[in-house]
Amino acid sequence: MQRDSSVPAAETALAPAGDASAQSPQPAPTPPWSGLAPHRLKRVLACIEARLAERIHVTDLAREANMSPFHFSRMFKRATGRSPHQYVTLQRVERARQLLAATSMPIAEVARSVGFRTQAHFTGVFAQHAGTTPRAFRIMHARATGPARQAGGEAHAGRGEQDGTD
Repeated sequence: MQRDSSVPAAETALAPAGDASAQSPQPAPTPPWSGLAPHRLKRVLACIEARLAERIHVTDLAREANMSPFHFSRMFKRATGRSPHQYVTLQRVERARQLLAATSMPIAEVARSVGFRTQAHFTGVFAQHAGTTPRAFRIMHARATGPARQAGGEAHAGRGEQDGTD
């Protein structure tokens, strides 16, 4: 007996006669999202935002999503395109950019307020993601926004304009 080589042996052996669905298996229906369900993702992102200055563990985020840490990490990456650690780091750098641009807060304080324990670690991570150091970023941003940003910050340091010694 000669068998059609285009149909695998397992399909021909298991398929009832006349069953068209056995010839072309239907994919399982997929949800309209990929990764975490939208309500879980929203809860996790709110938790990250609220706790950005603190240590954030994957187990805490997984608990927020009511999942195991392993499964949560996989689903979070599928939903956001980044691992939980990468996402938190990028959020911290973005918040630091905002603080550096809008305030004259010391860089060490900015580092602590976005969850870094030391200014050195913050500077390294910031430079890696922003392409420049926090101080250089602040100086560039101060030049871009003009004198209105300079009040009370390090932009006046060393110029002699404000100390009355002209």
